[in-house]
Amino acid sequence: MIVNACSESVKAGGNDPSNLATALIGFETRYAEASRKAAEARAKQLSDGPLSAITDPHSFAARRRQEAMELRHEVRYRLENGYELPFDQHIAGRWRRAFVEEGLRSEDDPILKLFVTLVPKGGKARASNDKATLDVQSRSKLLTLDYPYIELNKEFLGAIRIDCDSVFMSPEHLLHALAELVRAGRIPCLPHVIVGDLLDDGTYRRPHLIFLLPPGNAVWKSEDKRCRRDIVRLFLGVSNGLIKALLSIGADPGAPATTMRMKNPLSPIWHTLTPNRHTIPTLSEYADWVDTGSSREALVRKAAAIQSGMGLKASNIAFNTLRERAVALLIEWHFAADVRMKGSKAVLADHLHVALEGFARTMELDDPRLSYVIAKVADRLAMDFDPVKLQGKKNRQRLLHVVEGMADVRDRQRAGAEYSQGVRRGRSLDKLIKAYSDIVARAETVSVEKLASRAGVSRATAYQHFATCQQICLGRCIDKKLGVATPDTYLNQRPHSTVDMGIPAPAAIVDGGQRGHSNPIEKRMVGGGARKGQFRGSQMLSASLEVSAIVSSAQPHQAGLQTANSGIRE
Repeated sequence: MIVNACSESVKAGGNDPSNLATALIGFETRYAEASRKAAEARAKQLSDGPLSAITDPHSFAARRRQEAMELRHEVRYRLENGYELPFDQHIAGRWRRAFVEEGLRSEDDPILKLFVTLVPKGGKARASNDKATLDVQSRSKLLTLDYPYIELNKEFLGAIRIDCDSVFMSPEHLLHALAELVRAGRIPCLPHVIVGDLLDDGTYRRPHLIFLLPPGNAVWKSEDKRCRRDIVRLFLGVSNGLIKALLSIGADPGAPATTMRMKNPLSPIWHTLTPNRHTIPTLSEYADWVDTGSSREALVRKAAAIQSGMGLKASNIAFNTLRERAVALLIEWHFAADVRMKGSKAVLADHLHVALEGFARTMELDDPRLSYVIAKVADRLAMDFDPVKLQGKKNRQRLLHVVEGMADVRDRQRAGAEYSQGVRRGRSLDKLIKAYSDIVARAETVSVEKLASRAGVSRATAYQHFATCQQICLGRCIDKKLGVATPDTYLNQRPHSTVDMGIPAPAAIVDGGQRGHSNPIEKRMVGGGARKGQFRGSQMLSASLEVSAIVSSAQPHQAGLQTANSGIRE
């Protein structure tokens, strides 16, 4: 309220009434000020409202209004006419024929309604026709849920996704295999959602198995200090345990557990099943059923052994060799700024797969089953690629084929120590053989002290391997000087041929081989090749299993396994 108090002020007195009356307009209360500002805001809103939009159709407000009208029209059309793929096009890895699907899949399905609650609100949910490039597609959540790939809320983890690399004869065969695992007590219940690609021939390819958590029991994963890391670790442990239980049907341990990217069961592109609508265990109940102590690295190696059919020992040896080569390639590509390092991790895995296949051919490892091991190595290293930790990355589970089945920690440590001792012994023997060859090539007199000094090993080690070095190297040296002798012919020579060179004869040869020594050359060829990773396919696969049929009596549900370079990708 404004009160004209000029006259009153003059009557009350003052230094200069005329100046006071000129300067003072009136008084304004707080209520009057608020009313004035509200009236100004309403006037400004009216000035920028429909009249401004009509006069300026290119303004920001006009564009937003037009977008909102178009979005409402699209949502209404989707609800009235269903989902329509108007023409044949390439979606989610293969060509899809034009089709129409009426209604919404979540209308009468409580499990799919629960899944919808795990998707962020419209404008925040990321989806795509391609798994590698997710982005916000629409401000409408209903329209976003039509895309084949989607990302759930990554801050509150309410679902456990298990990727499956297998190709099943039909969805019913997959359900039968899962039911058998439930009856055997391997998993607590059937997955709540199964979503995969159903082809025209009836095969069901690379499904995702989704286990849901009860409403209100999602796991909080955040950088906030209040976030409980032990609960997040339990979530990861349960995911690993479910993968371990499902390895026999092709579960993929290489897929990250907390990205929340998955095939969208609400998309009409996929074939979706909801076989479990009643039993939804909590995270603790899942943990009571599965092995939460399994490491991801061990699971990847076991999956390679199962899918390749090579057996754990042969598969793990091949895994070690291929992994070392893959790490060397990543280091080379990264520091050379190779174009193969650009793009998504899936593309990097494909480049690694191609390079490792070429490496296997140069090593004469042409067994077709090796492609499964190559796929696991490539996917594992590409998905976990970190330039900061590239050169210092440990090769965990390298001795899985040695310690597998040992529950006691002391037994595992003892087996690992014995294996490491054998590796060190082999390295020392390699150094001694090289030093022995160099001494003989220079026509110098060989002594144990000189051999130990040149090889950089202890004298005790040199004494231990001296006879072996002579047997391995001496025939090669004579063959180099005379051009006629070979290691086999040398072993049949008389020992006086070494006296002229000032080299004492090997003890095993002097005794005519009567001491019962085994041939150290054979030992080296058997142990050294696997130790260095330089082995041939026939040696590596000697202890492996036979190639299983695509559909065996033990696993009639499984039609095959897909590798990283398959024609049909996720």
